[in-house]
Amino acid sequence: MSLTEVYFEIVYPIFPFFHQPTFLRRIARAEYTSDRHLFAATMALCALTVARVQDQALYNNSYDTEELTTVPWETFYQAAIRASVDVTTESSTQNLDLLRSCALLSLTAVQCSKIRDMQRFLGRYHTLVAMDRLQDESNWPAGIGIVETEERRRLFWSMYTFEVYVSVVWDSVTRVREQQVKVSYTTELDDERFSDRGYATVESPADLRQSPNSRQGHVSSKSWLCGWNFTTDLYRILEHVMANFRDRQRHQGSFPTNLFVDRSDASISSIRDSIMQLYHDLPHCFKEAPQITCDPASDRFGFQAANIIATVQLLRMMLFASGGGSLEERCKIASEVIDAFTRIPVPYLRAISSPLLYHLAGTGSILGSVFEEPMTELAYEQVRVVLLALAQLLENLESGIHATKSAQRLRDLVGQIDQYMNTQRDQSSSIPAKLASEFMEEWPWTLDFMQFTDSRNSPVEYPIP
Repeated sequence: MSLTEVYFEIVYPIFPFFHQPTFLRRIARAEYTSDRHLFAATMALCALTVARVQDQALYNNSYDTEELTTVPWETFYQAAIRASVDVTTESSTQNLDLLRSCALLSLTAVQCSKIRDMQRFLGRYHTLVAMDRLQDESNWPAGIGIVETEERRRLFWSMYTFEVYVSVVWDSVTRVREQQVKVSYTTELDDERFSDRGYATVESPADLRQSPNSRQGHVSSKSWLCGWNFTTDLYRILEHVMANFRDRQRHQGSFPTNLFVDRSDASISSIRDSIMQLYHDLPHCFKEAPQITCDPASDRFGFQAANIIATVQLLRMMLFASGGGSLEERCKIASEVIDAFTRIPVPYLRAISSPLLYHLAGTGSILGSVFEEPMTELAYEQVRVVLLALAQLLENLESGIHATKSAQRLRDLVGQIDQYMNTQRDQSSSIPAKLASEFMEEWPWTLDFMQFTDSRNSPVEYPIP
């Protein structure tokens, strides 16, 4: 029961797979002891929560960390795997917990740096969806009720965003396309405001935004789920940006390209401007992450702000890597990436945990990929400083987290960039020394220290190389 409560504090704000009152009631009644699929999902939830707690993701001191980690995450993990079924023999149409167990196991695998396992369980999830065509709500069971309908919507879009995230970070195929989806967004109401009896709200039905196309550029602040749905919007854009980025890579090599269709995509600058306008129009509660309060109702808004900031920066980096924009614009984007992350309170970053580390490392790798073309010394120095500052941030966050070694990969990338630039210097004249001195005077990240805040809201200073 304690692990379930912790899940709703540190995992649920990003992956809201369950309706909180309903699931807590099922756990309190120990229904998992007689329901195999619920048992698998519960064990997977416990595995993920224990792994997060061991990795210092828990910021609420009212919990006994030693008690929460008495049973190792591996024990829950293996129990969930044993209780899982052969996905080719059972239907997920009638059993939502079968889908949830696959989803939770894939998240646990990421948390514990078991990347092959992550792909294995993520593949199981997508197999179940494909077998029963669950990307279309019309194929869902009839009469499942309001709660399960909302849970299925949240699960579907959670795993869609996770699939796009995995595709970006690990350069894997994308197994679901948003253009083929006929699933509404979750209703933007907190769990306490609806049940199978109905929606307890004074808003008109039109205000219960469920359609991905009903937002019309407006994001409300009445629920943290408004920000959660907005993050889904960003990932839908990211899916297309990533496809364009990979098309560009294919054109650079001897790979098959589009044979039958000429694609006229929107310009990089127009997409970038649209994204920043969407972000600018957000309510303040989804743009600034306040300090952790240990009040879940309040902190869930902070989680959305942190996740939105991270996703916007990843989107900008993908657009950055796709080309376009002046040198000044590119350097400005690079400087704003690290600035955005240093404004997020560290407890949120630790709570999101390993997925965010991979997210940040992926952002850095995309940033480093721009050196496939000649760059000036000034641009090189600017991006190099950002990469090293990002590596420092990752090292600070990785303390206690399963060894993703993301920071070291970024430092290795900086070493490769250094070698590239040394080769470029040998082939052409270097930039005048005056520009280097101007860079040191003007670049904002040449400070000796970056300041973060620890779980006690006390300032903590970390040196930057």
